[in-house]
Amino acid sequence: MASTVKVRFRSYLPGSGFDSAGNPKQGKTRVVGRISVTSYNGQGGEPLKPVDVGLSVIDAIRLRVSDEAAGDHVSGKSRGVIYSASTGHFYLFTNQMTTGALTGYTATATETLEFVAEGDSARDVELT
Repeated sequence: MASTVKVRFRSYLPGSGFDSAGNPKQGKTRVVGRISVTSYNGQGGEPLKPVDVGLSVIDAIRLRVSDEAAGDHVSGKSRGVIYSASTGHFYLFTNQMTTGALTGYTATATETLEFVAEGDSARDVELT
């Protein structure tokens, strides 16, 4: 399994945010970028840690396959990705649009993903 994360845009979010305990906190950030998966781990998924996307905590993340059709649209398939916050992994799949059947990518597959993540900035100074 191997992937490379490239941040394309980072924006500090003004206004109030909250830490994991519910206390008011500044330093929330939105990060936009791409993930190049060069060797997917099949059913085990691919790890994606907050620090990989420039955050110390991921509050929300949206992932999508850059080219969802990529030749598969002819056979009625689309490509997708889901993220599991509990495991910290993302999983790639194909969706048979006529039946709705999902099939996980096989090992060593490659793909390019786009992401938008929001959370606590890894560059933020924590004051206690």
